[in-house]
Amino acid sequence: MKTIRAAKVPSSTALIAALLALLVLLGSLQYYWLGEISAGDRERLQSLVDAGAVRFGEDFDIEIAGMFLGLQMHADTVRTQDWDLYAQRYDHWRAHSGHPGLVGDIYLVQMYENGRMRLSRYHKDTRRFTADDWPAAMQPLRDRFEQSIKTMRLENGLLVGSTPDPVADDVPALVIPVAHMDRLSDPEAAYADSDIMFGETVLKRKPCPRCKPDPDPVFAYTVVTFDLHYLWQTLVPSLARKYFATGETLDYNVAIVSRSDPTRLVYHSNSSVYETAPPHGDAHASLFSLRLDEINRLLIDDTLRLADLSDTADRQSWRIAVGRTPFEKPASGAALAGDDGGRWQLILTHRAGSLEAAVSGLRLKNLLISWVILLLLGASVVTMVISARRAQRLAQQKIEFVAAISHELRTPLAVICSAGENLADGVVPDPLRARQYGAVIHGEGRRLAEMVDQALEFAGAQSGRKAYLPRPIAVSDLIGRAVQACQPQIRDGAVLVEQQVPSDLPMVLADPGEMTRALQNLIRNAIKYSADQPWVGIQASVHSGSRGFEVSISVRDQGMGIAADDLAHIFEPFYRSRDALAAQVHGSGLGLSLVRHIVEAHGGRITVASVLGQGSTFTIVLPCAGNDGRQPTADSSHIGAPSAEAAQPGGWKLKGRYE
Repeated sequence: MKTIRAAKVPSSTALIAALLALLVLLGSLQYYWLGEISAGDRERLQSLVDAGAVRFGEDFDIEIAGMFLGLQMHADTVRTQDWDLYAQRYDHWRAHSGHPGLVGDIYLVQMYENGRMRLSRYHKDTRRFTADDWPAAMQPLRDRFEQSIKTMRLENGLLVGSTPDPVADDVPALVIPVAHMDRLSDPEAAYADSDIMFGETVLKRKPCPRCKPDPDPVFAYTVVTFDLHYLWQTLVPSLARKYFATGETLDYNVAIVSRSDPTRLVYHSNSSVYETAPPHGDAHASLFSLRLDEINRLLIDDTLRLADLSDTADRQSWRIAVGRTPFEKPASGAALAGDDGGRWQLILTHRAGSLEAAVSGLRLKNLLISWVILLLLGASVVTMVISARRAQRLAQQKIEFVAAISHELRTPLAVICSAGENLADGVVPDPLRARQYGAVIHGEGRRLAEMVDQALEFAGAQSGRKAYLPRPIAVSDLIGRAVQACQPQIRDGAVLVEQQVPSDLPMVLADPGEMTRALQNLIRNAIKYSADQPWVGIQASVHSGSRGFEVSISVRDQGMGIAADDLAHIFEPFYRSRDALAAQVHGSGLGLSLVRHIVEAHGGRITVASVLGQGSTFTIVLPCAGNDGRQPTADSSHIGAPSAEAAQPGGWKLKGRYE
């Protein structure tokens, strides 16, 4: 018989090597590209956080500038003590401010001659200023006011000297000089025959017939303190979320430290962890300062609508005392809170520890993902090649199966047709010869039916719609049915069948018809491959396994055996060993595949042990039926593996011989 073989495809080894080399090249390029992308991301994130820090500081300081302009008091209000005017200004500022809750208490500091000072506090309920004691938190600010009085001196007929800084970061508060402060110190409005003294400086005044019994204050300041709870719990977190958050999660830890003492931590967004100022950060910005550009912008845009107020004559009705000369106009864009441009410093640190660590972590994550993808691609390539080879092998086996089964079908059909033709033509007049012809036709028909049954069983198993109806059944019944079904082969081959099946074995849960067919296949194979030693041994025993008690059914022959290279493939569909093909043993390669499918469908397993030239032993292991069957006893002589004597042909007990 000429064997049909599939067309040989080119070897895929070179293709695999080329694909793997391509994957390595892609991995190297990805590593380089991700490095470049990470560097670009680092620059982009750095520019974003730098810009965000600047805008954070600008937004914070614009609120400070708005407070400075909106809550500044006019000199006439101080002189006339018409507090309703200031109450209107306060209400106006609250109506036009984006953060009206930022203001805490408002104080009025009036500085009189001879160094006297008076502190009044604004009551929001009564809308009046009343005298009050200096709070402990404002004691440093009081010291600065007293120091300011001591530095006052007369130059060219003008009273000059250092004034308190508009920004008091230790309170924190804004110190706002009243607008048109020169009206408070107008000599024409002062009492006659008296001098205004600041320290050792004396300001001479001309007598005036319109004298007042109580002098006006020479200087006055509005001190606006911050509501710390609103500052740290609302304003700063809202700005942080605006510029440094993704969703509701901050990408950066926000810290604010004092510029005068960088170790003093004023605020930290993660204050439960950080108790001291961070030593470094990814971005910095100055804040808590008064800048001319911001004040000019508010005045030009009239954001606060100051022109609507009755105590504002024009947009230039405010004064800012800065440095040593209170009436010297600073340069445009200069910081009015001092030369350093801000009393606080904003420090931003990425939540990963640093921006560099965040970018490195992202790069590592991208590398891992890319390498996993490449590995999956590599595994897919290998899987595809393996699948292709397996498909090629299966295709080859199917072709060989078609060729083999065609021959197997043609042979019995040819015999049946020939014998039937002879009988029909009357060539066999002798009744004895006619019976022999009938036996041949019957045997070949049975062989043909077996091949058709195997093909149908395999098709049913492959479709996945094969139904099994297991029930408790005795092992001896299964073996008896299988042996009975194989009697024609046993009789024709004069096979000696020896059984060692204890009568007290527990029942197994199995579909009688399907499990009988599996045992029948094993017995027929043992007969087929027995060669010159027509002997088959069947043994059953019970033993304890990982899932409880199990029953083992072994079918052994002393035939040609199976080569070690073929043992791993004999349960594959259409596979036939090289020795069987060389010996021209009839078969389709479906029997053992069907046996494994049936056994595994019952929750069991099948094993094989074989020595080339000495025979093979196939063992089916099935779980016991549990309560439905008899449980083995601990002292049963059948528990455990077969004995050494039982494993030898001479050790088998003869249970029946069919001739």
